[in-house]
Amino acid sequence: MSTNDPALLLPDVMSKVASLGPSALAAVHQFLLRLELAQLTEEIQDEAEALRLAGKLEPELIEAAVREHRAKHPYGR
Repeated sequence: MSTNDPALLLPDVMSKVASLGPSALAAVHQFLLRLELAQLTEEIQDEAEALRLAGKLEPELIEAAVREHRAKHPYGR
């Protein structure tokens, strides 16, 4: 199948996954978890870069935010 149309790909992928044995299904599950992790990592890196460029990740701002949080949530101190 040489299409990128999700409407056509999804049924094919689901059919193949449904016919997998336990070990292959576990491998697919691990692959999907790693794919999700990679996507989330990229998203976080992109957002962090945008914040950095906007000047919102300056060390002074981070330290002030940590101090404020600790003052509001002393964790038994």
